Amino acid sequence: MGVSARQYRDLLTTYLKPQGWKVLLLAILLFASITLQLFNPFLLRRFIDLARSGALTGALTNAAFLFVVLVVANQLVSALAAYFSADVGWTATNNLRSDLALHCLRLDVRFHHEHPPGELLERIDGDVGILANFFSQFVVRVLSNLLLLIGIVTLLLFEDWRIGAGLLVYAIAGLILLSRIQWRGALLPCRPPDRRRHR
Repeated sequence: MGVSARQYRDLLTTYLKPQGWKVLLLAILLFASITLQLFNPFLLRRFIDLARSGALTGALTNAAFLFVVLVVANQLVSALAAYFSADVGWTATNNLRSDLALHCLRLDVRFHHEHPPGELLERIDGDVGILANFFSQFVVRVLSNLLLLIGIVTLLLFEDWRIGAGLLVYAIAGLILLSRIQWRGALLPCRPPDRRRHR
């Protein structure tokens, strides 16, 4: 039985709401990183245009210095975003571990006879650890790259609508293909290994 979108929303609300200021700071860092990544190519184009037009050395130096400053700032912002993402993820999953352990302790003796301690430990620690990676990596990698892609397509549409439209079609086709591959992979039966080959 799958997990509904509402259950995901309730889970995120329950364990991320107590860390509201960290989540807000993480969102600000994320948008700042995306903005810097989108702005850097414009500075590079300005430097090339200045060089081709025969501008003075001072103007070229200023443009190059500003470009380097923004690159370094982007690295610092990305590192801070990764730190806060990991912090939020581990704090949320540690709270989830505490709630699961408390729930198991409140169950009757029959439940503990049917489920040995090793199984409970694997469920409480191992499975929740997977959620920690989801909380800490999903925002920084998947969501930030998706927002960056939207920003790139938007800027290209303003620069040249033909190039932007081509990239938009390519991105949509890629997302559809990836979703279909993921859907087909979820439908594949999980078969046990054939032990006869190892005999």
